[in-house]
Amino acid sequence: MFLVHSFFVHLSAQMRCIDNMKTHIFSLWAFFILLSQSIAASVEVRSTHMTTGDGIANNSIRYIYQDSKGFIWMGTLNGLSRYDGTSFVTFRPEGGDKISLPDHRIRDLEEDANGFLWIATTSEVYSCYDLKKDCFVDFTGCGEYNQIYNNKMTDRNGNVWLWQDGNGCRKVTYADGQFTSVVFKKEKNNLFSDKVTYVFEDERGDIWIGSHEGVAKLVGDKAVLADSNRDAFKILSYGKELFFLSSTGKISVKKGEEQSHVIASLGKENTGTLVYDVLRLQKDWVIFTQDGGYVLNLETHQVKRDPEFDIARGQVQIDNRGNFWVYNRTGKVWYINAKSRAIKTFQLIPTDKVNYIDEERYHIVHDSRDIIWISTYGNGLFAYDLATGELQHFSSNINGFSHITSNFLQYIMEDRSGTLWVSSEYTGISHISVLNEGAERIFPEDETLSDRSNTVRMITRMQNDKIWLGTRRGGLYTYDSHLKTIEDSRYFHSNIYAAAEGADGNVWLGSRGNGLSIDGKWYQYNSDDPTSVGNNNIFTLYRDKKNRMWVGTFGGGLNLAVKNEGKDTYSFKRFLENTYGQRQIRVIQEDANGWMWVGTSAGVYIFQPDSLIANPNNYLIYSYNNGKLRSNEIKCIHQDSKGRIWVGTSGSGFSMCTPENDYKNLSFEHYDVSDGLVNSMVQSIVEDREGKLWVATEYGISRFDPDTHAFENFFFSTYALGNVYSENSGCISKDGKLLFGSNYGLVVITPEKIVNNSSINPIAAFTNLRINGISMRPGDVDSPLDRSLIYTDQIELKYFQSSFVVDFSTFDYSDNNGTKYTYRLDNYDKEWSIPSSLNFAAYKNLVPGTYKLRVKACNGVGVWGDQETVLKIVVAPPFWKTNWAFLLYTILIVVALYITYKLMRDFNSLRNRIQIEKQLTEYKLVFFTNISHEFRTPLTLIQGALEKIQRGGKVPKEMTYSLKVMDKSTQRMLRLINQLLEFRKMQNNKLALSLEETDVIAFLYEIFLSFNDTAESKNMDFKFLPSVASYKMFIDKGNLDKVTYNLLSNAFKYTPSGGKVTFSVTVDEAKKQLVISVADTGVGIPKEKRDELFKRFMQSSFSGSSVGVGLHLTHELVCVHKGTIVYNENEGGGSVFTVSLPTDSKVYEEKDFLIPHNVLLEEEEHHAAALAGEFVSHTDDAEVKLPSVPLNKRKVLIIEDDNDVREFLKEEVGQYFEVVAEADGPSGLERARTYDADLIICDVLMPGMTGFEVTRKLKNDFDTSHIPIILLTAMSSAESHLEGVESGADAYITKPFSPKLLLARAFKLIEQREKLREKFSNDPNMVRPAICTSDKDKEFADKLQAVMDQQLGNAQFTIDEFASVMGLGRTVFYRKVRGVTGYSPNEYIRIIRMKKAAELLLENRYTVAEVSYKVGINDPFYFSKCFKQQFGVAPSVYLRGKEEEGEEHTPESGDGQS
Repeated sequence: MFLVHSFFVHLSAQMRCIDNMKTHIFSLWAFFILLSQSIAASVEVRSTHMTTGDGIANNSIRYIYQDSKGFIWMGTLNGLSRYDGTSFVTFRPEGGDKISLPDHRIRDLEEDANGFLWIATTSEVYSCYDLKKDCFVDFTGCGEYNQIYNNKMTDRNGNVWLWQDGNGCRKVTYADGQFTSVVFKKEKNNLFSDKVTYVFEDERGDIWIGSHEGVAKLVGDKAVLADSNRDAFKILSYGKELFFLSSTGKISVKKGEEQSHVIASLGKENTGTLVYDVLRLQKDWVIFTQDGGYVLNLETHQVKRDPEFDIARGQVQIDNRGNFWVYNRTGKVWYINAKSRAIKTFQLIPTDKVNYIDEERYHIVHDSRDIIWISTYGNGLFAYDLATGELQHFSSNINGFSHITSNFLQYIMEDRSGTLWVSSEYTGISHISVLNEGAERIFPEDETLSDRSNTVRMITRMQNDKIWLGTRRGGLYTYDSHLKTIEDSRYFHSNIYAAAEGADGNVWLGSRGNGLSIDGKWYQYNSDDPTSVGNNNIFTLYRDKKNRMWVGTFGGGLNLAVKNEGKDTYSFKRFLENTYGQRQIRVIQEDANGWMWVGTSAGVYIFQPDSLIANPNNYLIYSYNNGKLRSNEIKCIHQDSKGRIWVGTSGSGFSMCTPENDYKNLSFEHYDVSDGLVNSMVQSIVEDREGKLWVATEYGISRFDPDTHAFENFFFSTYALGNVYSENSGCISKDGKLLFGSNYGLVVITPEKIVNNSSINPIAAFTNLRINGISMRPGDVDSPLDRSLIYTDQIELKYFQSSFVVDFSTFDYSDNNGTKYTYRLDNYDKEWSIPSSLNFAAYKNLVPGTYKLRVKACNGVGVWGDQETVLKIVVAPPFWKTNWAFLLYTILIVVALYITYKLMRDFNSLRNRIQIEKQLTEYKLVFFTNISHEFRTPLTLIQGALEKIQRGGKVPKEMTYSLKVMDKSTQRMLRLINQLLEFRKMQNNKLALSLEETDVIAFLYEIFLSFNDTAESKNMDFKFLPSVASYKMFIDKGNLDKVTYNLLSNAFKYTPSGGKVTFSVTVDEAKKQLVISVADTGVGIPKEKRDELFKRFMQSSFSGSSVGVGLHLTHELVCVHKGTIVYNENEGGGSVFTVSLPTDSKVYEEKDFLIPHNVLLEEEEHHAAALAGEFVSHTDDAEVKLPSVPLNKRKVLIIEDDNDVREFLKEEVGQYFEVVAEADGPSGLERARTYDADLIICDVLMPGMTGFEVTRKLKNDFDTSHIPIILLTAMSSAESHLEGVESGADAYITKPFSPKLLLARAFKLIEQREKLREKFSNDPNMVRPAICTSDKDKEFADKLQAVMDQQLGNAQFTIDEFASVMGLGRTVFYRKVRGVTGYSPNEYIRIIRMKKAAELLLENRYTVAEVSYKVGINDPFYFSKCFKQQFGVAPSVYLRGKEEEGEEHTPESGDGQS
């Protein structure tokens, strides 16, 4: 950087005694300053570097190109790389038949108008890449894409011409989506020479082909010789003329159809000269040869030597603006402006370096900022600023940071976002962003000083538009309004923080630590002088509209300078000095209404100046404390052109207020980092001419648009302190430039030169598709792409490709790129995604369907693009979910439904037949079951009649046998009925065991005895052969009875008279088995029938029409008993049935035993045993002794639906009881509640209400719960028995029953109640009557006793009072007391009193009379009578008897039972 550094001398301005010396020194210092200005305007850049570690194919990059979509292509020495701003895709040569790069060394790249990228390689083979289809293509159309060509030209029709010196040329045409090509070669007779040196298109569109043997014009598809000059080198079209230049310097001209002719020969007359290159400047053709430069006037055809272009061996490069750059291996480069013909020379490579550089190479880019960038091979990068004429050099520094990684550069390019790409040899690529575009930096002090002396702390624009700067070094500089020259400078011992001009033209300077200077006179703080300045730290000065000067001190509050009358001195009036934060003032600003805004460390103080002067407390406060601001630390206050006030704070951004008339209720809008501000520490705010605010912060500067609220952030320096701005240090110059003080000089911004990014409309483009983590390209296996994703608006994914990632980019490669994206997938996302810098959208396991991925982009300023980028995504269902599949499914379903319908129809027909059969069977079984129960009722009548006849005692002798046969037949019929019930259970799989421990030998012997009469009648040998005399085991007596009875019945049935039946029982202890065998000498069973012997309904041929239900039932009963039954043929003829039953009870489950541990049944069995002890069983022949006197005083209620049975019971029971009968449950229940019955006999199976329900209701009814109930039923199962007991029945008798048994049960129940009643009466110690059987009865008895305990001594206690206390009516009370206790209420009261009297007498504390009164009897004589009636002795005798009994110590308990 070509800068002249100034020299400054430190001076003292403190002491008045050296004023004269100071004047001379300052004059000398100003003289040097005027001679040496220190204004810098260098280009400041930021750079990043990328290498193979970031994804580039190779670190030697020879060419860089940005295609029409925005991708950056990098041609390297090891392949081609494509960059989208995030990731790289690399292309290299591939083997096989696939078209790919022919060589990995890339030397040139260019996109044509049809979207094809032409790639030149070092091997002189071109390659063509279809950017739309994302693949390499055969550009020849005939497979000759590997032909050698090293030059390319595109004509105005879009045809591409390729040629090579020795291989002719080729014209490539792309039309209708296909490539075709025409080869021009000598062997094809369409070109006279294969040594083609150029292909040229003139102004009329004609094609000319130059070669070593002349120049030809293309006519049709054939080249016709037009100029015979050999070694054609260059051609130029000017008007109607063509100029041909040979490599030896001969110049020919051809006009129209005329023959060409030589117009000049350069160099020596015979040998000529070697031509290096040419350029055209308007009407001149400049030709560089080994002898120097020649200029051909295209109009006069005159050749001359021009000293300006006399450059020997000059080679020409044309930059992107059409200007020329000439170099000739001297390190010197000539810049020639094509329009102005101005020439500027640069020595870019020192002469000593040129010699060891193998090839002098330059690449030039004239960028969008009017800066020309020149890359060199060997001496780094240069930036030439056309505006300032400054040439800046960037070189690689191996010992520190540098913006380029090597001095050996190969290419440079500017992309569409203004970013520079500089490639090097071996060290990758540099990505360079210009930071100070539109900004320059001025260093008031020596730029080489590293002690932050160039920190600009104060900037003030004076009334004459001159700029005053204060530096950290103590310097005060005065610049002209254009900042071109320093007009004055001074030094002070302290830094100048504020400057202002008084109304009288005097200069006011505020310093840090040294007080206030007014026109050279210093005022400092004096603690003894209240009129002195409040503090020596003066941070701000402000002259209001009334020309009063306000002084803001940092520590002494706000001061108003008041000129002393008659003197040229000032005193100071102090304000805002109450608190520490209030005294720290940084900024003062007066608004359009004349109100003053003072920024302090305690918020903003607002006041009307005259009002404050009149009253120091007349001010308003807006701060963090009252919720108006977000920070109390105020750094700057700015009023814009619309009168709005902008307040910059420390740590919370800035706030805006529009002051109107009501200053007491101001509202603020706040802006901070979250809104886009570069940093929350705001230092100064300046408005440009377009109304935009420039907000300088502690790090970086933001441009803010108050209308759109958009921020743009800038960092104008790579040096960190260059982006650190000073507090309240900014202004706008006369010419509209913005000035900001920084820690690294003065920053001067020209707003119109800053690119307005807010006008850029960002548009996202889809760049890459990854499916299941694999990047997809057209032609890949299972790739949904048929062209590049960026050219695709719809993709179709297979069902297994429903997880994918789509990348997108705006191709903004600038360093300050703050692009954000938001996206939404229609039919999946409900809302747009949260904006972020992530440039991809990922979705997983999408269901088949049609979606649209929409993406919008937002640039770094916050401006959203107005155009969405849309990609339609179709996720196809798997084949089994496609429409064709569903059609197939429909057909299959229809076929299946038809087949199913047919099968179901056949099946239903068969099932209906089976169901009918089952229903018929079920009906039969139900019929047999019901009829079996019904049989029990007439059997009861038959059996009762038989018993009555036998009980009469007058049976004729000849009728005795008949009656006996009738009785046995009744018993047999009962057995058959029981078998039918078991068969019903077997049908419903409800066969169960009820095991009980029994002497099985005795049990079987009883069955044996029952068949003796049959054996005698048929004269058969019938034997019982037990192995032991007695054996106890667990058996189900009912099941075993049926099994044995069936086997014996069959044996007697099929054995003829005189035959033999053997009934043997063997106990096998070893096998733990009981073996029962029934052998006969009957007809036997044929062999063919034996397999079906135990099957249901098997009809044997030997038994006529008999049906085999018995053996099948026998088999099932044996199986339930865990046993086996087998058939064997008897040796002597006949059959042997053998039943084996386990003797070990462990083989059974707990549920198989006879309802184990059931308290109800155990209690019932106890009652049955008690009855059996006193009465003979109904199976015995002995007579039951019944009472001879009728018990008519006892009442019995009979509930029976069968008329015959009901009449039978009335006749039998009526002999001994008073009987009332009802025909159904509801009637019986109602009669029981009104009839004071002592016993109820009830049938179970009745219409309307079963006996179980009747019993439960009676037992749950308080009025009837005391009445004993006997249930009669035809249901003999244990379950039915258990249900009867649980319902509350006192006895359960199965039909057919013996009338004697029924009467015995009835007598026993009544007798037991009588005994319990007598025990309660005679036992003084029994409190509750033992006759109580239910909980309700016991509760009632306890309540009776409690009432009697309370009323025992009350002689006036009546029955009515008793009933009232118990809450019952007199009738119900009478019946209930009698039912529970067995006595009437009067008798119960008397008994209780006597029992209590006996208890009192035994205490030996009272006389008989006293006891009489205590138990409520006022007449002792009546008491003695009652006592003797109850206990059999008089009270005195009872007392003596007990005493004697105690003396004798009699061991008898005297339980009171009679």
